[in-house]
Amino acid sequence: MKDTVVDFKQAQTDDTINKLRNNVRDLLAMNTQYRTELADQIIKITKLEQEVIGLKKERSDYYNVS
Repeated sequence: MKDTVVDFKQAQTDDTINKLRNNVRDLLAMNTQYRTELADQIIKITKLEQEVIGLKKERSDYYNVS
């Protein structure tokens, strides 16, 4: 089995590693943004569901139908 030696000084200045770090940073930021948007959509859906329930009750009360 071959041992792998990592040159940490070179790794700090390596363009490929810097690009990978930037990509990971960007992906983490996108993930946070998507999670926030998803949470907002869940809130909107919940409000709409409550509105539908209220409208069904109003309709039921208006027509005296269960």
